Amino acid sequence: MLGTAVGRAIAMQAHGNTLCPNMFIGMVGGPGTGKSQTVRAMRSIFIKAHNAVLMPASVTRAALEDYMFDNLASRFAPDGTQILTNECIALTEEMQGILPDQDLSHLTLYNILYDLPSNHKARTRTNGEVKLELPYCSIFTGAQPAYLATVMPENAWGMGFMSRMLMAFDVKGARKSAFVDSVVDHELQAALIHDLRQISQLKGWMKWDQDAMDLYEQWWVKEGGPPVPTQKRLIMGYNARREIHFFKLAMMMSLSRGNDLRVTFDDAVRAITTLLDFEAVMKHIFTEMSTTGATVALQDILDIVRANSAAGKLTDESMIITLLMQRLPQSQVHSTVENLIASKALLVKGGIDARGFRKFDAGVDVPLG
Repeated sequence: MLGTAVGRAIAMQAHGNTLCPNMFIGMVGGPGTGKSQTVRAMRSIFIKAHNAVLMPASVTRAALEDYMFDNLASRFAPDGTQILTNECIALTEEMQGILPDQDLSHLTLYNILYDLPSNHKARTRTNGEVKLELPYCSIFTGAQPAYLATVMPENAWGMGFMSRMLMAFDVKGARKSAFVDSVVDHELQAALIHDLRQISQLKGWMKWDQDAMDLYEQWWVKEGGPPVPTQKRLIMGYNARREIHFFKLAMMMSLSRGNDLRVTFDDAVRAITTLLDFEAVMKHIFTEMSTTGATVALQDILDIVRANSAAGKLTDESMIITLLMQRLPQSQVHSTVENLIASKALLVKGGIDARGFRKFDAGVDVPLG
């Protein structure tokens, strides 16, 4: 909310580029981990503190560009001048709403918007060719590991969208009684709204204290930002953007502390600590993805085979292999098919065709997971 509230009005120079504290944040967890409650709580505060029009809960790429074209806001630039910016602000419970399919062009658009270009031309269904002026994009959303495993293609982890996202992981907590009243801290809520309103009026260039710059030089430049995440998907792109995540977090730590627009040593320490806290649990996301993603993939396969069997048709092995290759590592596809046959979830019917593929009928129900 801090980064979104200031928009393009707060910025710093990094590697000769202008960097604003907009972020893509994803809460990753199974059902019942509190993603929706968190988003709703944030949204109720944010819309009272900031005159922003939030993104619809579900958008295609074309709908997103139409929404941004219609969402033109007057904001400040760091030098104090007023600017017009086409905004894209998402506070949505489910990532699948803002990414309803595997359209890589949709991911590419988010990549472009995250980097805050000076303009972006788009051809929309409603408005024809439009030009988005100084587009601004900030995302806070939730996702289940199964969604990331089954919908997010493997190359998306290297092309930029997922590497631009900080992911917070949580498992389902202990059960709580529905009859225990949750006390809303109205005083705290009012204070947050008040502070966000003040912060949204700030403008200027963020400066770094010397000891904060020294810490950055030691941690990132000399030591390479240890400890470095080693998960395959993070190596594909995320690790190259850790420095950018650090800078954005450092600016937000400064904003959360006061209005002096200075990154102090303590702000930099908190930014590093927060970044490492995120990264420490990211590895669990991929563990959950491999487990739940495989389960969902197998269930989808069996559903198709059963539907074909009910219609009196057999299912071609080539179709099953094609679907599994979209969901699982190639090395696991053959063994997965053979395991389904061994468990009698798939029954081989007929011989092998000219291409070397078999035909399958539905077998017994097999518990998955």
